[in-house]
Formats: sequence, structure tokens, C-alpha cells
Amino acid sequence: MVKMYKPVKVPKAIAKMLYADETVVAKIRQSRLKRLFTPDSIFVTNHRVILYAPQAMGLRKTIEDYRYEDMANFKAERGILFSTIIITQRFMGNDLVLTALPKGKADNIARIIHEGIRFYSNNPNPQTGYTPQAGQATDDPLKVLQLRYARGEINQQQYEEMRKTLE
Repeated sequence: MVKMYKPVKVPKAIAKMLYADETVVAKIRQSRLKRLFTPDSIFVTNHRVILYAPQAMGLRKTIEDYRYEDMANFKAERGILFSTIIITQRFMGNDLVLTALPKGKADNIARIIHEGIRFYSNNPNPQTGYTPQAGQATDDPLKVLQLRYARGEINQQQYEEMRKTLE
């Protein structure tokens, strides 16, 4: 039931700051109507949302990361052409406001972010980051079992017992 995402091209500055078990699952670039030459990009991973804002024709960059566990509320505003995502931070932090997002892509990003917030609110101390879910079931139950073991959802003894039952 794990959706496989296409690899996302990530700038070196972002790639250097990713955790060992972190993967970028989606990227969206703001409309050029907001900033003509260097629009901001938003990278959504299984642990956090990273805002990448190049400045001075790309010579300077501002990178902000927002962990799902620090996010409280989620709001999406949909316009005719563009969408805005507003995420309220816990602990009185500034809201994360993602503006001028292309409408079609924003819906996918919004779904992934919402799933991440929900995962971390239900699992305050997860062993691994969340994995975005798809509506498709996998054909091989053994692969599902291996994924559950790899994520830490079941221990080795449970894995061995279930594996023997499946074989």
C-alpha cells in the first residue's frame, strides 16, 4: 500500500541537509507571478516541509524547514489559478504560508502535508518518518510484511511468526 513516488531533483543545499532515512516525495515551485526570476520551491519529505528561497538571482539562498511534529493546523485556500497553504505551528511559531502555488499541484502537496501532520499527531515518537499512502494494495503480502518490519511497526519475533504463516 505504499505509493512509489518519482525521484525528485533536489538542489545540493537541500540534499546535504536530508536525514539518512528521509526522502523527498514531492516538489512544487511557486508561480513566477510571485517572483519572476527566482521563485521559491517547496520540498515535501517524509519528515518535514522545506522552503527553498533563492535570492539575488540565485546567488543567495534561504532555507527553512518545518517538521510535521511541530505543525498543528492546516488550511488550504483555493483560487481560480493558484492556491495557498497555511500551516499553523505549535509552540507559538510563525505560520508557514505557501502562496502562489499552481492549483493542480497544490492539491497533491496539500494531501501529503496533511497526511504527515496526521501521522505525527497520532505517533508522537515514531521510529521512522511516515510513508505517504496510496489507495492501491500490493499483490505480495510478504512484501507488505517486510515493509512493516522495516518501518518498525512489528518486531523481529512477530515478523518471523507472520512470515512462517504466509509461507
